[in-house]
Amino acid sequence: MNSILADFSIVPVGTKVNTSEYIAEVQKILKEKQGIKFNLHASGTNLEGNWHDVMDVIQQCIEHIHKMNVPRVCTSIRIDSRTDKAMSIEDSIRNVNLTPKA
Repeated sequence: MNSILADFSIVPVGTKVNTSEYIAEVQKILKEKQGIKFNLHASGTNLEGNWHDVMDVIQQCIEHIHKMNVPRVCTSIRIDSRTDKAMSIEDSIRNVNLTPKA
């Protein structure tokens, strides 16, 4: 399988309303992970990499948030995988931008 694209968001439950502190910690983990490309957006983070690396780094992020004294974390993950051709975060964005406007 080629690289997969994943979109994930982690929501700490039972904490303060502003979650920027937790998002910043997740971004630090992603910056350190070799073989993963990522892109922060308003409601989560896009990841690009092989299946094992993507799932591993999501697990690391969840575990790190728990270590920050967060007893409950709700995580949403969407996976986009293809076997017919390679894909990237940049390709997906470019394809949408090249689509004629309705």
